[in-house]
Amino acid sequence: MEKICPVCNSLTAISQLCPCCEEVLTDGGPIENYYGAYSPYMDVLSLQYDLPDSQCVHLLYCPICHYDTCAAWELMCV
Repeated sequence: MEKICPVCNSLTAISQLCPCCEEVLTDGGPIENYYGAYSPYMDVLSLQYDLPDSQCVHLLYCPICHYDTCAAWELMCV
């Protein structure tokens, strides 16, 4: 079985609110994309991060006040 992220695959909408201005946070994508110039193009299994294997961690940011945070979603089996 393959595991997929519900946020990456648009199966789950982001509904978290910014604690500063209460705007809905925007998904900035998986944090792996921010680790290096070629990291978005590499196989996730080949990247060595200290992340849980059963979760996909995304950067969430506020387009109004520029607050940012990370949030994790459990991977789904398909």
